[in-house]
Amino acid sequence: MYSIIMNNQKEFFCNFDIVAAQDACKPDEYKFQHEIHRMMGLLRFTPDENGEFTARCGPDYYILPNLAEYFSARFGDTPWSIIDEKRGLILRRVPGEDAKITSIYVNSPECKNENGTDNKPAEKSDEWEDLWKHYHKTINNEDRSNPGLQRQFMPKRYWKYLPEKENN
Repeated sequence: MYSIIMNNQKEFFCNFDIVAAQDACKPDEYKFQHEIHRMMGLLRFTPDENGEFTARCGPDYYILPNLAEYFSARFGDTPWSIIDEKRGLILRRVPGEDAKITSIYVNSPECKNENGTDNKPAEKSDEWEDLWKHYHKTINNEDRSNPGLQRQFMPKRYWKYLPEKENN
């Protein structure tokens, strides 16, 4: 199992095989940075019964390490995790620790919370999703609808992770 541990939110200490793989497949820098920026705005977090906020995504590039500093500052001491379903990885931060990337596989010890329950959150949280959908419906002005521009800023490949796009 590979893991990346962030210290001081700037330095990455990791397995050399991962570094070699990253160097071998460096993506177009603009697309890479653009996807990081999109994820900062398009991730939808849902709290679980333990108070940990979890978001799911499937980015084209391996961007989880680049999201750690931003979400650590955004959430403060609130525990959070981001699940990369495409790669089977989870970026998780608990209070008092730095953000860590580990495997999402349920049988791995890293996928267990302190109380021994699975770290993988439930698929849906109706109350929060209903609240988000209501917010989106309230601020949305149907007279100014521009689906082309919306797809430009929010490509369809992200829609399955967005509650407000559930019926589209």
